[in-house]
Amino acid sequence: MSAKRFRPEELLGKVIDAHSHAGIHWKTAADVGFPYCSSIEDLYYRQRANGVDVSVVFPIYPVLFYDIQIYLESGKFVPHPRPISRHPYERENRLLLADVYAFCPERSDHFLPFVCVDPGRMVQEQIATLRDLEQEFPIYGVKINPVGCQTKVTELLGPGELFFEFFAERNWPVLFHVAVSQGEQFSQAADTFRVIEAHPELRYCLAHCIGLHEGFLRRANALPNVWVDTAALKIQVELARQSSPLMSLPPDRLAADLADHVAVMRTLVERFPKTIVWGTDSPFHSYIDRRLQAPGVYTEFRLKGTYEQEVAALQGLTPEQQRQVHLNTLEFLFGRALA
Repeated sequence: MSAKRFRPEELLGKVIDAHSHAGIHWKTAADVGFPYCSSIEDLYYRQRANGVDVSVVFPIYPVLFYDIQIYLESGKFVPHPRPISRHPYERENRLLLADVYAFCPERSDHFLPFVCVDPGRMVQEQIATLRDLEQEFPIYGVKINPVGCQTKVTELLGPGELFFEFFAERNWPVLFHVAVSQGEQFSQAADTFRVIEAHPELRYCLAHCIGLHEGFLRRANALPNVWVDTAALKIQVELARQSSPLMSLPPDRLAADLADHVAVMRTLVERFPKTIVWGTDSPFHSYIDRRLQAPGVYTEFRLKGTYEQEVAALQGLTPEQQRQVHLNTLEFLFGRALA
């Protein structure tokens, strides 16, 4: 497929949402949870209405490799004996790229699609499929959500280590979902830093303000190849205000005005001006569902936010701060040549 590939200089001055999703979350739909889907066209019009020029976008969960009935009943990912996807994310990655470039080519100049990978399962098979996809579609990076795969991020120091050479050859940055809650065993920030420090050849972004954990924010800020995004900031701050164990707690938590997520955004940018990247997690600026955090450990989420609230966090910055946040995004995506 012939599709334009963005050069970084073309995106200077653009408002970029660095963290959004498209696709279907089959389990959430079957469970009557929210949100359960978002198409490229949906996302385009939501962002256009809010003055967003470009969006990094990636799939949701790799459910089509697993037995959905067992997932519904137990929350566990068990490979289906006759899966729809031959390996994690096979269909989900293809659907996303087809949505951007084949179904909505008139919108493709709005999107920078990332693919997703499972950190440890069927790594060689995943790489083989990515080789095929890159022959058809421009790809700009990788999103890894260990809890979404129920695979520990440290598998990237084992069977998943094969990914690093493949990503480095393509200059693909990696965006990690991370967690700081004690009950979560898949995406822990401390483990993610172990992976990052073992492979400094890549660029990384850590999602969701690393749970507003002061120490981890400082650690990211000290590394030249690591950025931090603010995805779903409104509901992250709401959780922190409630002293949810999903977020960092005092004395580890960043000192900020938790009554106002816009004020928290300003604090983040003032403290870490060269590190913070703006993203919304659309459509997951709301999250109403039940998620397996560890064997036998479930968390109920009843969190509601809007895309407009995420945009308000960006617009609450000064013009110079907004410019720096956008430059941070370009440096994460393409490297520091534009600095």
